[in-house]
Amino acid sequence: MVLALLVFSFVVYVLKAITRLSHHIRGTAREVRGMRDRLNQPDKVSAEMVRCQACGAFVATSDAVQLRLGKKSLVFCSELCLNERRVKA
Repeated sequence: MVLALLVFSFVVYVLKAITRLSHHIRGTAREVRGMRDRLNQPDKVSAEMVRCQACGAFVATSDAVQLRLGKKSLVFCSELCLNERRVKA
């Protein structure tokens, strides 16, 4: 009787371990699929460039730092150029 109870407990333990393992495997497979989908998507690269107001360098519009003064918009290549412009002004 005790032996049957031990065998039953062991079987339940193994089944629970298999359930937990399959849950983790499904999660890992889902993450791998997501990474693969992100890698296969074409990059959306903007070809539009703007000129920095402080140093004159060209920078992509997505990377530019913009400052609005009323209706006027100033564009800088970095926070450093923006701060240099503020010091000079």
